[in-house]
Amino acid sequence: MFDCYFFCLFLKVIVCLTVLVLLCVIGLRLWVGPGKGVCTSNARLDGKVAIVTGGSLGIGVETARDLARRGARVVIASRNAQKGNEVVADIIATTKNPNVEYKTLDLSKFSSIIQFVKDFNDNYERLDILVNNAGVAGIRQTNTEDGIEKIMQINYVGPFFLTRLLLDKLKASKPSRIVIVSSVAHRSHKLDPNDIIGKRPLDFWSRYANSKVCNIMWAKALAKRLPEGITVNSLNPGLVKTDIFHRYSKLRKMIINIFIDIFFKTPVEGAQTTLHLCVAPELEHISGKYFSDCKIEEPHKIVKDESVVEKVWENTMLLIKDKLNDKEYKLEIST
Repeated sequence: MFDCYFFCLFLKVIVCLTVLVLLCVIGLRLWVGPGKGVCTSNARLDGKVAIVTGGSLGIGVETARDLARRGARVVIASRNAQKGNEVVADIIATTKNPNVEYKTLDLSKFSSIIQFVKDFNDNYERLDILVNNAGVAGIRQTNTEDGIEKIMQINYVGPFFLTRLLLDKLKASKPSRIVIVSSVAHRSHKLDPNDIIGKRPLDFWSRYANSKVCNIMWAKALAKRLPEGITVNSLNPGLVKTDIFHRYSKLRKMIINIFIDIFFKTPVEGAQTTLHLCVAPELEHISGKYFSDCKIEEPHKIVKDESVVEKVWENTMLLIKDKLNDKEYKLEIST
């Protein structure tokens, strides 16, 4: 009888702890907010042209799908042609919009970016929305053929260069929008404004965070230099279940995936702030801001330091200046 009493007490404790853990999980999931920040605009994009980089995975797929559903002509730009064409076929089938196309773009190579822009300019009359969505994480510290640390080039310098080359098309299509996908990870940066190429040895998370804080600074600096009619904003999509961690070890991926399944947003939910910046009419004259859950949010305090923002801009411009000297792509170098 004594043993039975303690056994029942033990079961009650286990049940109470289980319920408590479940309540904590539910509460934390609601706090993380997979349902927050929904784009409520029903704006149509008929006759508009949009580019979505990294459009063959995760948030990029759902961003491209929604823009296509609104009637836009959408270019999915990514490295993997097979995956890109599969996504194009899927989006056409689900949206009934035949004007979706894949084009090869490798942001780790300036040569690929230049070729993409030449191809785009030859085949498209306008560009209304540029979504710099592509990103990478969890890779070892190596340099690209252009001499820039790989995460920094794919996440920041490459998109910066791509956008510069597409500015004439964006200007000709005003009103137009530039959207830059950053991350809450920017808050843990270890940025040296004089080391944009990423010479310093850093762990993968710091390198990722550095690239993402540069995204926000870029949006702020670029907004001051754009003519009226073109806006640029950056955003945090939230914690989103995507394939960005696929390069991790099996054990690390298993642990991360357990956490992801409980707390992270789906790609559809994660695309909402991006879409809000693409289509919301009330943002037509809002530029240089950082958004999260479809609302303006204050980024890390370093972004308020104008001297740092300008130093990052100037040093990035120096990295691409020689490429812009090509007569076909020469652009005014403003600082």
